[in-house]
Amino acid sequence: MQKIFLKYISILLLLIISFNSGFSQIVNIEKNRKGNKDGFQGTADFEFSLKNSGNKIFELKNNIDIQYKKKATTLIFINNIKYLRLDTGNLINDGFIHLRYNYNLRDTSFLVFESFFQAQYNANKLLKERIIGGIGPRFRIAEKEKFKLYTAQLFMYEYEQLTDSMHSITKLLRLDFYVNTYFTLNNKISFNYITYYQPAFSDFKDFRMSGEISSRFDFTKNFALDIGYSADYDSKPPENIQKLFYYFRTKFVFKF
Repeated sequence: MQKIFLKYISILLLLIISFNSGFSQIVNIEKNRKGNKDGFQGTADFEFSLKNSGNKIFELKNNIDIQYKKKATTLIFINNIKYLRLDTGNLINDGFIHLRYNYNLRDTSFLVFESFFQAQYNANKLLKERIIGGIGPRFRIAEKEKFKLYTAQLFMYEYEQLTDSMHSITKLLRLDFYVNTYFTLNNKISFNYITYYQPAFSDFKDFRMSGEISSRFDFTKNFALDIGYSADYDSKPPENIQKLFYYFRTKFVFKF
């Protein structure tokens, strides 16, 4: 009985982690930006665990999130790996590396030159590898204390290889369009919304969309509630892979 219970708990853990980030095809970089302070900012962590309580659970996580800024130049580097194995079956196996370069054409200008490179894999979505690179303008529409709005229209090249029976390979150009909005109602309530739209130039019916909306309520200086919803849609996913994945989270935050 205990072994069965642990098995179902493990599967539930899989579902929670998968909807969080394991199935996401579009990487949300906007939430990794760290403001306008010069110098290095970031975090790095590595987690390894092996558990045997009737079921063997092997888990590996690695996350590096670093930003370097000097005057008008900003560099962002992100590395994220997740691997979860239960007995003899791989439940989660995905990761990506992302490097992004921003240059303010004028230090106070609303126009920013942006380029990026990303390598990604996701076994759950039959994605052996996806390599993309993009370039284009990013616009700072508004940057006030209580309201921020950014948008970008980038040109992106994509190379993708699947692990399906045909080992399909795709090479194409996409538009990478995103909008990011941050709004503070007062010092207690804030909202953030970002959406990505990535159609293929050769066929606009072939597109990906990803959106994330979150709100934070600071009830006291020690207690807050964070609520978020994200969705990821691919109009032409690999065979037998669903088009839509979504994730809803509620997080209680205690500060000491």
